[in-house]
Amino acid sequence: MIVRAITVILVIELFACGYLFVQRATRPVPVLPEKTLMNPLFAEDLQPLVQQVTQTNNAFDWMRLGEALLGQGYYSHAELCFRQVADLIPDSRLAESRIAYCLERTGRTEQSSAIYEDLNASSINSREAKREQMQALYEIGRNALREENIAEAEQLFRRNLGFLPARYQLAKLLIRTNRADEALPLITESLQQVPRSLKFLELQMRAFQQIGDLKQTEQTAQLLERAQHSVPLHPGSNFIEPFRLNYGIDRRVEEFNTQIGKASLPELETKLVELIDLLEGYPSTHRQIFLMRLLEVQHQQKQPRKMRETVRKLNNLGINNADTLMYQAEATGIEGDWNQAAVLGQRAGSMSKAADLHQRLADIIQQAGSTEESQKEQALTYRLEAMEYYRADQLAAALSKIELAIKINPADPQNWYNRGLIHEAREEAEASVSDFQECIKRDPLHGRARQKLTFAQPAS
Repeated sequence: MIVRAITVILVIELFACGYLFVQRATRPVPVLPEKTLMNPLFAEDLQPLVQQVTQTNNAFDWMRLGEALLGQGYYSHAELCFRQVADLIPDSRLAESRIAYCLERTGRTEQSSAIYEDLNASSINSREAKREQMQALYEIGRNALREENIAEAEQLFRRNLGFLPARYQLAKLLIRTNRADEALPLITESLQQVPRSLKFLELQMRAFQQIGDLKQTEQTAQLLERAQHSVPLHPGSNFIEPFRLNYGIDRRVEEFNTQIGKASLPELETKLVELIDLLEGYPSTHRQIFLMRLLEVQHQQKQPRKMRETVRKLNNLGINNADTLMYQAEATGIEGDWNQAAVLGQRAGSMSKAADLHQRLADIIQQAGSTEESQKEQALTYRLEAMEYYRADQLAAALSKIELAIKINPADPQNWYNRGLIHEAREEAEASVSDFQECIKRDPLHGRARQKLTFAQPAS
């Protein structure tokens, strides 16, 4: 009896082990990009996801692996992961939409559109489902554009006018086909929903140019200076951003960004050096970004020798711009040669219209003992700050800054012109005309001020 029981147990265990072995052997193995083609930091983060999916063959784990690959642009490999999710959960609309996106990204627009059409045919009536359907219809229209099926794309966008990106694409298509008069009402209606939309204002300006309305073109150009991105033109791509930030070098960047307000300057310097060393030999824009941040940290710690070494590394990467030159000027000043620092700083200032850079230049020139020149630079800083506020549509702050610039340097015609722009944006017509006239008194050849006064003549 005992021998028989042991035999039964062994047979059961053998069958169980065989079953588990066969199950493990038949599990799909994730197909990954060549390791030599992946950033080593991303490859490192990917490994736990690969191990997890190999052990579990779970739909959730396949989805996570696919999204990680998607965030780094490995669309074909991500597609295979999402197809595995679809096999495990046949009714997963999320997996289908991910597959459609990967097909679109890899040029298989016809297959992509077929999946989007199935998603669009859903009978679900929830708000989220309706949004998904508009998104799918929009992507079908975009695929038609890629295939140069202009008439089909136009029809699809017309069916989807409740979706702002589709409305934008339709207006753009109408202008491209010389139907600006038809596009303008559509653009005007859209601007009522998103008054400062950069993209719709760009289209409006192009439409006015096409029909030859120069005054309206000029007015729209002024509005464009205070416009903002408010309509996502690639809404289907927005979901990728979190996946990109969760892996590889981008994850390290996010971790560093969370430490900026908490860590000491030496700790930040150490972390930046580690990140820069990790990226040694790999093509990445992050390396130069980290080097610029390292320069800032070294400047705050007044480390001129280290600053020069970091500038040299940036120069070796082909980065030789106003910012690197200004840091070089500040390193020279920290070492005590403020006259040479002023020469380098002025060269940097001639290359940039950044307000903060000109504020640093004003400080260097003051240290060099040229108070009058420093004051002029300070006025320029205020003027540049005023225009930053102007473009952000913060007109009260813009006016306050430009007043400071005029107070310090009333001889600069550009200060008066810029104040005229700000008054114009505030709908203070008399004040704006007066400022443009003051500008021309100081610079009779100021073309834009003359143009402004020409447009203002009928009103006056």
